[in-house]
Amino acid sequence: MSIHKLLPLSLIAVLGTSVGFVGLPTLFSASESPIASASASRPVQDSNGDYHFPNRSRPRTSWEWEVMDPDPNGLNCRYLNRIEGPPTGSNDIYNYPVSHTFEQGQRLISPQISYDDRDLPWLWIGASSTNHICFVRANSYFVRPVRPLN
Repeated sequence: MSIHKLLPLSLIAVLGTSVGFVGLPTLFSASESPIASASASRPVQDSNGDYHFPNRSRPRTSWEWEVMDPDPNGLNCRYLNRIEGPPTGSNDIYNYPVSHTFEQGQRLISPQISYDDRDLPWLWIGASSTNHICFVRANSYFVRPVRPLN
């Protein structure tokens, strides 16, 4: 990867830790995206298109995901301030306010999958150490796993 592509990644990583959201535009071509190794805890898709990690365990590493949602308005990301707690008072992530949207093809970083009160999976978008995060549905209609991140 060229230095011109690494500089924006470094800037995004720094901004992601201070702002809380890490959304990577498509910076990798297909030839530059390594295939996940067999040793990585790869998300699996169930019959409904929902992604889970084996035995619902947290992955040992963060994953890069690609937005697949064809909606021209983008994929909604539902906001949570971890200090204030759930804005609705419960784990109904689908009712959290939309903080922003992601365009089809955009790359996202997620350190884990979380579950709502209906037991549906959501990608936690942002650094695991930040207080400002958002969630997108972990479903093949909306996203697809690209590769584990070291």
